[in-house]
Amino acid sequence: MSVETQSAVREAILAFIAARNPGLPPGSVTAGTSLVTSDALDSIGVLDLVLDLGERFGVEVGEDAFALENFESVDALAAFIDGKIDGNRAG
Repeated sequence: MSVETQSAVREAILAFIAARNPGLPPGSVTAGTSLVTSDALDSIGVLDLVLDLGERFGVEVGEDAFALENFESVDALAAFIDGKIDGNRAG
């Protein structure tokens, strides 16, 4: 797991959410914000986010991406995508 990569993924997630919800107060979504229980994204927004991250970071996003634990926080999703990136490097 690369700290730099995970940080880049986290920033991409936060930027996506900010662009998708311009009415959200700055700082209202943090690395610990749940993508399940917060109003940061609706279900279509979550789908779009995961697809965007897959394209942006060159990873294949399968059904495993949509496991609930990956959306417990922004950091959880960043760690999942970072793991996919590491898997691509190893393979």
